[in-house]
Amino acid sequence: MAQKTVRVQGGSPPTFFKGPFLIFLIFVPCFLILILAILLAMQYKQLKAFVSPVSIELTSFLKSPEAEMSAVAKIHRFFSTDSLDTLALSVEEINHLIRSSKSLNALKLDYHLDMQDTLIIARNSLPVSHLDGILSFLSKFLGVTGFLNSEMRAYPFLDKGIVTLVPVSATMNGIEAPVSVINRKGGIAISEWIEDQDFYHQVLSHLAAVKVRQGSLLIIKH
Repeated sequence: MAQKTVRVQGGSPPTFFKGPFLIFLIFVPCFLILILAILLAMQYKQLKAFVSPVSIELTSFLKSPEAEMSAVAKIHRFFSTDSLDTLALSVEEINHLIRSSKSLNALKLDYHLDMQDTLIIARNSLPVSHLDGILSFLSKFLGVTGFLNSEMRAYPFLDKGIVTLVPVSATMNGIEAPVSVINRKGGIAISEWIEDQDFYHQVLSHLAAVKVRQGSLLIIKH
């Protein structure tokens, strides 16, 4: 079968429609810049929503290495004797205990704990200038200043030899986290905060319950 040859008059190559093509080249970068500007505006709006100009009031106790050691020693004495089956730790002692945790100190979140009814309340007020990673870059780029004020309410729960804090609510600058997010996050295993893992596992073998009652954390042995 004979193959047809298409000839271009005058031997010139086909002519492109330069007008629309140039417009495309000009407007695509403009469109991408517009999208970027919208995304940055959204990030700025979202970040600003979580930032407060002032820090929240926190339950605070003077830092004292002696008080921290005393709180740790109190727990050791309780589990080394059979004369008591329940240990009550005050809010002050709980705050000294979390300060003695190198794991929590490494996070640089400086949590302040309180207790109400049957719940532990963890509050934190983090200056935006202390953020790391992409959030730090965004806050500096967008010029966002202030404090990220967070609060989590949870109850302690012992199950199958594991103590967790089960969150029931969480807020950031007064904005509540959706229940679905809280449920998906699940409990927070406190084993990650414990330095002496051998002693912690020894404690778990004798532990019957952990409860919050009348402003104290109750540790109950078998």
